[in-house]
Amino acid sequence: MYDVLIIGAGPAGITAGIYAKRFNLKVGIFENDAPGGAVTKTDMVNNYPGFDGIPGYELASKMFNQAMNLEIDYIPEKVNAIKKIEDHFELLADNTYKTKTVIIATGTKENVLNIPSEARFFYRGISWCAVCDGPLYKNEDVAVVGGGMSAISSALSLSKYANKVYLIHRRDEFRGEKKDLELLKTKSNVEILTNSKIVEFLGENKLDSIVVDKNGENIKLSVKGVFECVGKVPNTAQFSGVIDLNKSGYILTDSKLETSVKGIFACGDVIEKDVRQIATAINDGAIAAISANNYLK
Repeated sequence: MYDVLIIGAGPAGITAGIYAKRFNLKVGIFENDAPGGAVTKTDMVNNYPGFDGIPGYELASKMFNQAMNLEIDYIPEKVNAIKKIEDHFELLADNTYKTKTVIIATGTKENVLNIPSEARFFYRGISWCAVCDGPLYKNEDVAVVGGGMSAISSALSLSKYANKVYLIHRRDEFRGEKKDLELLKTKSNVEILTNSKIVEFLGENKLDSIVVDKNGENIKLSVKGVFECVGKVPNTAQFSGVIDLNKSGYILTDSKLETSVKGIFACGDVIEKDVRQIATAINDGAIAAISANNYLK
């Protein structure tokens, strides 16, 4: 029987694990993807205290290694369901695990454009991780879709490898940090297309071009890769009907980050909140672990 089982090994989940372990609790962390969460897909992190600039995967590795050095149990399985059993919970994954409390830190997953011609090019030219797949497009022309920090960061990352990077945004203003946007504008191989949207993906077995509606006029761009950065949705499908979610699927919590079910807490990008950053995820993880420890007392 665990004291705390944490679902998700991003910054929020790892922080919750570190705090819970330091309370001398028996702790396990589930993760069915790469440890570190979305941070691993960030080229450079420039706004995390203590580092002037650090690659996302390196920061994620430092966090994860710190947790593992505390001898927290790492469970590389996907949790499919949570069941309340009298005074404890059962987590159903490849195996069944028992715990007194649960902390959900499953984060979010990327949206898609929902264009009819899109699905057949998933992983055949369409990607969601510039850091992971950028080197595959060395000296090729590529496009990034989106207007937030993720899109700007992806375009900056791709500018190191690609021959040409098109940043396609449906509006005329960006939501990302102005400093990064200004840096992007200095890149000679980056072209920003505002008031634009992709309307068609073209190619045989792999993507070779896209059709873009720019101010009502269709233009064809020869690109080998498209990186979609058009928002995210929470990974909460398996918790629907167990705890309360808002209409967008994010988990509802109180100020102690406890959900509608006593003993189940949630933290990080998966909860309903306004700001989703590494710093706020870590804050959430600490609060969730402290609240879980107080609950156990």
